Amino acid sequence: MKRHIFGLATTLVIAATAALSVLTAGPAVSQELKVVRFGLLPYQDWMPWALAEKEGLFAKAGLKLEFTKFTDDITAAQAVEAGDVDVASANSASGPLAMARFPELQFISVSNGFTGYAIMVRPDNVAPKGEIKTYEQLYGEQIAGGASEVDAKAEAVAAATKQLKGRSIVMDRGTGSNLPLQAALAAGGLSEDDVEYIDIPDVEGALAFWGGTGDFELGGFPQVTSLGGLGALKLISAKELQGTSVILSGEIAKASWVAENDDTILKMRGVWYATIDAIYDDPAMLQKLADVANEWQGTNMTTADMQNVIDNIGYWPRAQEADGYFFGPDATVGTKTVFGASLDYWINVKGQVKQGAVDLDKRLVAADIHTRFMTGK
Repeated sequence: MKRHIFGLATTLVIAATAALSVLTAGPAVSQELKVVRFGLLPYQDWMPWALAEKEGLFAKAGLKLEFTKFTDDITAAQAVEAGDVDVASANSASGPLAMARFPELQFISVSNGFTGYAIMVRPDNVAPKGEIKTYEQLYGEQIAGGASEVDAKAEAVAAATKQLKGRSIVMDRGTGSNLPLQAALAAGGLSEDDVEYIDIPDVEGALAFWGGTGDFELGGFPQVTSLGGLGALKLISAKELQGTSVILSGEIAKASWVAENDDTILKMRGVWYATIDAIYDDPAMLQKLADVANEWQGTNMTTADMQNVIDNIGYWPRAQEADGYFFGPDATVGTKTVFGASLDYWINVKGQVKQGAVDLDKRLVAADIHTRFMTGK
């Protein structure tokens, strides 16, 4: 036991030292910076990358990130495969589809567990004006009736999602919304055929929904925030659904680039975790993160809004937390389980990936990279 405790303590010291060195190292004055071409999706999951570059943390590590903005993950993955960018944002929802289409792609990091998806409903359709009841209403009814918290949550999830049957939902069918959808359908005992889909990209879809299109809308945090500001309500969110509705966000690269840039990848992990530590430990960095997110997303988030994102929408674990959150055998949101559920969706529900086309053991290298970063080996 003493050896185990000592080993764990040593690992944490190594990780903390690696991250801290990024912040304390002097600027690379005479050193030529290695450029990493990064395809960035403009969502909060990946905003620490933009913050780190803006704050000069990559320069201190001898790197320079050159960003290209993408609005969807499949296009970003295609750019990686074509060699137009070296690394790109990606997630577990569409990741297996991207890996099936582009056989060189590997997931080199998993950094965020996103629960910001929600199925939205217009206020006039919600009881007492309408016939739809939200999860919150149903949960309150269960508690008022004497149910335990656990039973109340389970009953509210089932009752809320059953209301999708026979109705239409506006969503982008090519994005990460599909996994929360599958979780919602399963919770309500429904199949894909029980719902009508109106396939519109996220931003346009939210506008169309608010204008009267469809009964429900399923989108990410920007859509949830904008529609909520207009008065729309959450039927249910990924936070209530949990399980495989949680989307894991990270980065992809071609296997050939990974093999040739191991030192660069480890430096990038050091910058990432140094940035996450700074965000959690320094209120000024949290404000700067909100500012960067506003620049990339066209939003008006405050520091309080960003703290709410971290607390309730999408969490970035520190280096020493990542095993327990993503990679360990008893992880809170196990990477292999989540990706496995997504792969099953693309094979057995959508029929767009052939059985055996994606070997997750070979394509998910994030855990190995994280272990090497933590141990320095």
